[in-house]
Amino acid sequence: MPSIALVTCRELPRPDHDLPILEQAFAQRGHRALVVEWEDGAVEWRHFDTAIVRSTWNYVERYGEFTSWLDRVAPQVHLINPLPTLRWNLHKGYLIELAKAGVPVVPTELVASGAHPDWNALFVRHGDLVIKPAISAGSFATIRVGRGDVSSAQSHRMRHLDRDLLVQPFLESVIRTGESNLVHFGGRFSHAIHKGARWAGDDEQSRGLVDPDRAELELAAHALAAAESLGHGPLAYARVDMARGPSGTPLVMELEVTEPSLFLDRAPDRAPMFVEAVERCTAATRGASL
Repeated sequence: MPSIALVTCRELPRPDHDLPILEQAFAQRGHRALVVEWEDGAVEWRHFDTAIVRSTWNYVERYGEFTSWLDRVAPQVHLINPLPTLRWNLHKGYLIELAKAGVPVVPTELVASGAHPDWNALFVRHGDLVIKPAISAGSFATIRVGRGDVSSAQSHRMRHLDRDLLVQPFLESVIRTGESNLVHFGGRFSHAIHKGARWAGDDEQSRGLVDPDRAELELAAHALAAAESLGHGPLAYARVDMARGPSGTPLVMELEVTEPSLFLDRAPDRAPMFVEAVERCTAATRGASL
């Protein structure tokens, strides 16, 4: 019986409602799926056929340990998604790469660790700003700064001087209409969730399933194709988060291929699609290594 590790972390900041659904879905396909904490030093990863990175949501605080763990287990077990893709996706500077590949993304500028940007110039280019660490999860240290408020922007920079930061324009649509999260398995659209805005310290609010429009579906497909052209595919799972720009067209906010919530509690009938995508990716990888 194939053995699957569903990788989580020891202290979850919020429940992972996907895990029990995935355990059952894998069991129904004849797999033995176990929920395993990445920090557990007693785990023999080589005893698993596949390790699927799921809710490793404490990696921001333990980034060095987490990436060392990835490097250590990758030779022992088939990782999903693949190690190079996971490492690429942990730093949100990938948005700049997607933009260069022609994907419409929220305009993004990178402020390197230790650097002090020209805030006035950024305000001129973008208006109100959203400032966030390039390595972050759950809106960690994400703030909105009003146009011209150099003091607040610089204060935030000083609190996180040792981090790369992303600077983006604030999108009014995020507050007005929220964002769409399009979940894909094996490169195919599965389901979509509509969410309201979330800022540091807020609870994440899901408003349930929605039907994405054609523009959103096409943008998600474009983002996934671009990621594959950059060497990051095929992907067993991905979530494309998007919001509307000033002109009303959708823009990619994030392409989550490391540890996104898949919202299977809202669409449990899609779990078999996830399992099948994992099976295909595993078979393709094994075939390529023969």
